[in-house]
Amino acid sequence: MWKNILYMLGTAGMFYLAVLYTSRGLMAVCFTAVLLPPLFLCLLSYMRKRLECALLFCSYPIENTGDYLVGLRVENKSSVYFPRVQAKIEVLNTATGKKQWVKAEGKVPAGELAELTGRLKEPEFGLWQTRCSYICCYEWMRLLHFRIKVQEQKQVMVFPAAYATNMKIGIRTRLFLSDGEQYHPQISGDDPSETLKLREYQKGDRPSRIHWKLSAKGDTLIVAEMSMPMGCNVVIFLDAQPSTMGKKESRVYWEILHSLSQELLEQECAHYLVWRDERYQELLCRKAIRETEDLLDFWCEILPGKMEKGANPETYGKAFPGETYASQIVLNHKLELYCNHKLEVGMKPEKVRGQLAKLELML
Repeated sequence: MWKNILYMLGTAGMFYLAVLYTSRGLMAVCFTAVLLPPLFLCLLSYMRKRLECALLFCSYPIENTGDYLVGLRVENKSSVYFPRVQAKIEVLNTATGKKQWVKAEGKVPAGELAELTGRLKEPEFGLWQTRCSYICCYEWMRLLHFRIKVQEQKQVMVFPAAYATNMKIGIRTRLFLSDGEQYHPQISGDDPSETLKLREYQKGDRPSRIHWKLSAKGDTLIVAEMSMPMGCNVVIFLDAQPSTMGKKESRVYWEILHSLSQELLEQECAHYLVWRDERYQELLCRKAIRETEDLLDFWCEILPGKMEKGANPETYGKAFPGETYASQIVLNHKLELYCNHKLEVGMKPEKVRGQLAKLELML
């Protein structure tokens, strides 16, 4: 606004001097100053259809900060350089209804793709919805602008930061025989309900494994190898009440959990996340994590709830009698990490990244 006022005052001043001194040069400059903004605006209006926009929202924070990038990815298909493109993006937490606005602006070179981003300061974890109604394209003198409707919406899950950690999963844990609804695609087992593969008979094979119907059709004996069920051999107990923790401690708690779960996923180790929600009183909640989509479901389920203390091996045994697992991890209210009943480390919020990097968990 102030730029426009100063520009108009400057133009009026030149016009006054041009009339006062009857200067043709000043009069030409004055008319040029009057005609340029509308001319640029008309050119901008003509080129507006050459811009394509898409919302941008990063699910993970910028390194070493709790900020998340929100903005627009703008593709300029014209041969005209846009000196300034600005957008105001609405972000809404679908669980709490909390709404914020993020301002994104930048330059868009001719024939190129540009990312215009702003920062969302330490948002709550969970599902967020972003919306942008229009963008403002400024002309080359940056005095006037033209609005372009966008009407873009996007839903994004905001995850805690995931830090690198050193976790070694032993053969005992990997091959632990626990019940599961899925079967390992490569390792054979003893489950008669699922066949892994068929092969020729070898010395030492049990006669009960011979597939007699297939063997009768040929000259060789065919043996059926059974699959090994894939259960959750690792259980992570969330023995804490984040609502009573400080903001920084609560955020770090979820970051530790997310880092451990992501590392187990990368090593193809299915695991249970177990917690207590006061809405279900004495009952324990658990979620089997076998792939990234399961982790997404977990965050959607746990964040709107009211997690409290009380998830530990003792209460788990009462809630799920007969359930077995190979290894356990307990993350408690004090940010202490126990692995198979042994205290591994007491996490400090300001040092969590370095502590996780040095940590060696043997499961």
